[in-house]
Amino acid sequence: MKPMARAILIIVCIFSACALRAENFVDSGVFLQQKLEVFGLAGTPWESESSYDEERSRAWMDALHHAYVKILDLPMMEGRQVSHVLQANAALKERLGLVLLSAPKTFFQPDVSGIVRCRVDVPLTGKLSLRSALYLAALRPQPAQPTSFLASWTAGVKVDEKAEPPAFSRVIIDARRFYFEPSLFPRFFDASGMLIFQESMIPQAARFSRPAVRFMTDIKAARAGLAEEDTFTLAAYVDELYCRDITVEQSDLNVFAGFCRDMVRTPLREREIVIVYDPERPRKMGRLHKSEKNPKNRQIPQENRRQNHDF
Repeated sequence: MKPMARAILIIVCIFSACALRAENFVDSGVFLQQKLEVFGLAGTPWESESSYDEERSRAWMDALHHAYVKILDLPMMEGRQVSHVLQANAALKERLGLVLLSAPKTFFQPDVSGIVRCRVDVPLTGKLSLRSALYLAALRPQPAQPTSFLASWTAGVKVDEKAEPPAFSRVIIDARRFYFEPSLFPRFFDASGMLIFQESMIPQAARFSRPAVRFMTDIKAARAGLAEEDTFTLAAYVDELYCRDITVEQSDLNVFAGFCRDMVRTPLREREIVIVYDPERPRKMGRLHKSEKNPKNRQIPQENRRQNHDF
């Protein structure tokens, strides 16, 4: 290969890797607040031909457009985005449109320049939310379409049916030491790769009441409001290649599987999984240590000079 062609190939590979990394960026605030917040702009700063109601409508439509674009980029789970599901199931477009039109909106008074602002809050969970749209459309493909993207309630590891479910009501997973990215439907596996739990396993009638998996950044807030015996800190880790999946250690596998089985059987019971992670972890991992300044007029030993010269 010629040097020029080799250089072009290297540049293309570098830019491709950067583009792939940009696609994996996740806004942590969306999952921490369980809603997608967008703003739309409209107005006629230099003209006054349109009415105030028309500009409000334009600002609302602008906000819906930005919300739709951001929804498509949201991670659904490891290796899947909402846009991937949209390509496989055309019915999801109609469901997303219904969710966007029913999302709460707030209008602000025009500023000095005449700009009208509209804020739209798209809920991630609830009866009419993004997760409910994915459940009803993406998880129910038509006969001519591919199979479901998410797990069914029949999937997962085998659990002893006679075993009593754990008494605690909240499982806490401390993933701050790992590079973890939140998603709409995180998956939980054992060390052998068998699926333990995903929120889609919960029966359809009770899926939309509240999120079964929540995300936090403070370990104290994850334990707040509950007694010590009501929480259980799970031994788990995150693989470097699958930053949106949780792998449960073998020591806590049976306890966690029984807890998840009870969540599926009694979805209205106050049980949940809280994942505590560090949104700044990727930035900290790529941060270089600050070098120390050498004192002035420092004499370098003669042997070190020779070593540096030889190097």
